[in-house]
Amino acid sequence: MAKDEVATKAPESDAQESFIPGDTPAQRGASMGEISKIADVDVYITKPSDYPHLPSKLLLFLSSGTGIHSKNNQLQADKFASEGFVVIMPDQFAGDALQKNAIDPDTVTDSNPSLIEKVKMGLADTAKSFMIDMWLARQSQEKVLPLLHKVIDGAKDEFADAVANGDGVYAVGYCVGARYVLLLASELPDTVAKGQALKDEEQGVVRSAPQIRAGAIAHGKSDHSGLKTLRLTVSGTSITKEDIEGLKAPVTMACTEHDQLFPDDVRAEGQKYLVDNGIPHEIQVFPGVPHGFAVVGEYDDPKIMEAQSAAFEQMLSWLKSQLRVPTPPQSVYREDCTQCFDSIDDPTGLNVCLYCYNGGCCGDRNHAKIHYESSRHPVVLNIQRRRKKTKRDEPPQKISKLAIAAETEEDRYDTKTEVRCYECGIDDVDKSSGKLPAVVDGVLKANTFARQAEVQAWEQEITPCEHTLCLEQEPARQIESQALGHCSMCDLKGNLWLCLQCGNLGCGRQQFGGVGGNSHGLKHTELTSHAVAVKLGSLTPDGTADIYCYACNEERTDPELAAHLGHWGINIAEREKTEKSLTEMQIEQNLKWEFSMTTEDGRELKPIFGEGFTGLKNLGNSCYLASILQCLFSMPAFATRYFHPHDPVPEVPNPAEDLETQMRKVADGLLSGRYSYPDTDVIASEDSPYIPHQKGLAPAMLKHLIGRGHEEFSTMRQQDAFEFFLHLLKLVTRSAHPFPAQDPVKAFRFVMEQRLQCISCNRVRYRSDEQDNISIPVPVRRKLRVINSDESDEKPKDEFEPVSLKECLDIFTGAEEVELTCPVCNSKAGFTKRSLFKTFPDVLAVNARRFELVNWVPTKLDVPVVVDDEPFNLDIYMSSGQQDGEELLPEDGTTAATQFIPNTVALEQLEAMGFPRVRCEKALHATGNGDADTAMNWLFSHMEDPDIDSPLDLGGSNSGGASASVEPESLEMMAAMGISGPQARKALLETGGDVSRAVDWVFNHPNDQGEMEDETGQGTAKAEGPSSAKAIAGSSDLPAKFRLRSIVCHKGASIHAGHYVAFIRKPIPDEGSESWVLYNDEKVVKAVDVEEMKKFAYVYFFSRI
Repeated sequence: MAKDEVATKAPESDAQESFIPGDTPAQRGASMGEISKIADVDVYITKPSDYPHLPSKLLLFLSSGTGIHSKNNQLQADKFASEGFVVIMPDQFAGDALQKNAIDPDTVTDSNPSLIEKVKMGLADTAKSFMIDMWLARQSQEKVLPLLHKVIDGAKDEFADAVANGDGVYAVGYCVGARYVLLLASELPDTVAKGQALKDEEQGVVRSAPQIRAGAIAHGKSDHSGLKTLRLTVSGTSITKEDIEGLKAPVTMACTEHDQLFPDDVRAEGQKYLVDNGIPHEIQVFPGVPHGFAVVGEYDDPKIMEAQSAAFEQMLSWLKSQLRVPTPPQSVYREDCTQCFDSIDDPTGLNVCLYCYNGGCCGDRNHAKIHYESSRHPVVLNIQRRRKKTKRDEPPQKISKLAIAAETEEDRYDTKTEVRCYECGIDDVDKSSGKLPAVVDGVLKANTFARQAEVQAWEQEITPCEHTLCLEQEPARQIESQALGHCSMCDLKGNLWLCLQCGNLGCGRQQFGGVGGNSHGLKHTELTSHAVAVKLGSLTPDGTADIYCYACNEERTDPELAAHLGHWGINIAEREKTEKSLTEMQIEQNLKWEFSMTTEDGRELKPIFGEGFTGLKNLGNSCYLASILQCLFSMPAFATRYFHPHDPVPEVPNPAEDLETQMRKVADGLLSGRYSYPDTDVIASEDSPYIPHQKGLAPAMLKHLIGRGHEEFSTMRQQDAFEFFLHLLKLVTRSAHPFPAQDPVKAFRFVMEQRLQCISCNRVRYRSDEQDNISIPVPVRRKLRVINSDESDEKPKDEFEPVSLKECLDIFTGAEEVELTCPVCNSKAGFTKRSLFKTFPDVLAVNARRFELVNWVPTKLDVPVVVDDEPFNLDIYMSSGQQDGEELLPEDGTTAATQFIPNTVALEQLEAMGFPRVRCEKALHATGNGDADTAMNWLFSHMEDPDIDSPLDLGGSNSGGASASVEPESLEMMAAMGISGPQARKALLETGGDVSRAVDWVFNHPNDQGEMEDETGQGTAKAEGPSSAKAIAGSSDLPAKFRLRSIVCHKGASIHAGHYVAFIRKPIPDEGSESWVLYNDEKVVKAVDVEEMKKFAYVYFFSRI
């Protein structure tokens, strides 16, 4: 993007002396940004590669005289972008940059020039001096300042997030640009700030505040005699005493000695003024370096290169190290370390960086010091918190309402703080000095990262919808009180819902809260299309009630509820609440869904402590995450990959936003035993049956990172543990695994081989699919019940006959018929389809599908699946592959795909549930074109598949492969972000062409140079490891014996509610053999009812032995 004639090319033999302000030897390389416009001004914009995914700051880059098209200036701006700044380099010269080729006459290269040549050289120097003098005269502040103000105002609008994150705009300036950084950092008279010349200043003149929050400048010397008059005649680049005395914002200066444009006496007087007036500043003088040394350039003299690097580090550290009060969007990590689970509750406390708010431990690991050494952020706030002792004679009271208690942190803790400075070695800095009071107070009052990342943990977010906001009621009428006594279609007197559109009364669905109901409210909606109903028994005088929208199938609010009820003659102020709300019933069920933590004789189970026995706190409906993490990190593949207690932590600028760091943090927390000890803040009396459990670790950073951008996992709602497991595996696979580290998901991968055979001509087709789990159907056989006349009105709970794991696997691998037309014999008799294992994984993840549709709502069924602890053999489910004599079908997927005829009834049912047609067809094909229930279960298990919305393809290709081509538009979009072509191509191929996922892939694979395009236009991959050949997943070795290793269990009628726990088989300290251990959030105990729980597990993990 740079113009080569502007990228200066001073000869290496020259003493790197140039007469162009800011001129440096040319630097080779491609710039990363682009020329654009802000407020109709040309600007060079370059951004961090991870922006806007991670927060950045806005930096105004004011260049030397060579302007925005200079490659050196662009590369220098790119260096700041790589450090986390969104960099805006405006054309402050309005197209009038100093062109070297316009003033560079032919040079004399003879080492012994003649007298005439000497005269020529003198005339050339004079010409240079004159032309630069004239150019500088044109770059007056009356011209430049208004332009800069326009750009700053426009940039604040376009990059408001970066401005907010940095609490303002930062600026860096070189040579000519340096003086304007000082002016922008000054409190100027309003007329001067707007570009007018300063005349006699009158009393009461309005002054403008500094336009930047902090500045950094590099100003070099020029010793040529032809330039000695410049400071006297032109103010465009020389720095005066008045320029410094106007400063109000912090500034750092990288200077050369004996600089005629910034004389030593001016610098000394200016520094005295800054000290006397308490203006934060830093001045570093670099001797023996040329003008413009601080901008990137290739010099022979290593001393100049060292000075160049030191100047950049000086300017960068200054810009990064400005104290500021945290703004609401900023994350403040003041509870636990971003790289381990040491916290403010530890004896040494936690050091919070007062520049970037990173939290670092300061004990034996001392991650806070490591952060200082890498970031050079010297000032931290040490926070030590001590829990106020409580004596408990009985187990803690259960949570009984959906709200966070008003108890404050001061009520529970004693907190001690002190400011420390690593650079000065001071452990108790005066907190009342400078900006420290406001910054410290802001850190202590800011929401912690965990609190900021979550919605209120126990409060559902219920909003209006278009049906409640746009409700049109039928003509008003008075509904007599006796008409509100029972359902209009049956005699039920409870669980009654009033249609707000027509006034009909119908009973609700039976499954909500276990209350009786015949779904006549839903029936009324199906007959009339009236969507909005209110539960009469939930009405309260203050105007609250349960509102349900059958069209959205969600609980809603009605802002005009009182008016809508008054339309039917119901005065809400006179109503009395007589039934539990849906939320209250959900709380009641949550309390009942607690897994037993007591023995048969009523004693609490004894907690287990030590390595591998650490619990995870419930962050509010996060038990699904805790149970999956416990199971994964109990497996050797994940433990080996992420548990490295003796290795240094990853060097990344934002540890809380790095998946590798957070996975290693969780691995250390769960496996090291460092945090597995009884809660010392609770003292149980000698006679109390209460046994203190551990505090548990709060994986808030990992939860935020995994859920970021995901529609469901970014919320605080309960989630499907199996869906979360699949989502996490995909994130881990897409993350970087530098050699020799291995992707731990490989332990789960295997290959299923599908065999299709035409019923008519017996030709076959084989297809291999790489998978990391199987989802097996559980047959439902209800037990017969004898109904007694004295039974209560409530519908008794169904009971089911137990089934064996073998029966489920037999169904999963059994042959089935599918309706397809044979492309060879054109028979419509169909095909038989069967899927068997081509290879087996080291760890087999099995999801047991125990759901059926009840009133179009998937409902979990408690069908017991019998799974033995003893090893079992899967050899019988091994595919034998193509047999001798079998004739293969031609590899023509077009005919088969277009002639697949989905089951019409099942397709209509699935579409009625809101699934897109493409997904419905794919689900029916994958499940044998059978019933809607089986297809729906398949859809729930494959929601996160990258090709879920791709048209059905029966071409016989490996579905795990990536497309061999990418869209040119996608490549252009990624190129605009500064991503190289090969990297963009590889990322798009790996992520199915999804640009947003491809960008994430690039961030997680920084060492992968990507796909090079060959002569055919196809890509050739460059592997990160020593071998680029992709091995087949899993192993075909027999025998294939597996043993149950862990399970995730769920209690509740829906996978999106209730509670998840994990049971893991492992050796227990002081016991000789393996036992089952229950991980119930932060509670870790030896399990006593695992045989019963195995029958109803939701996810099974089997290890190959």
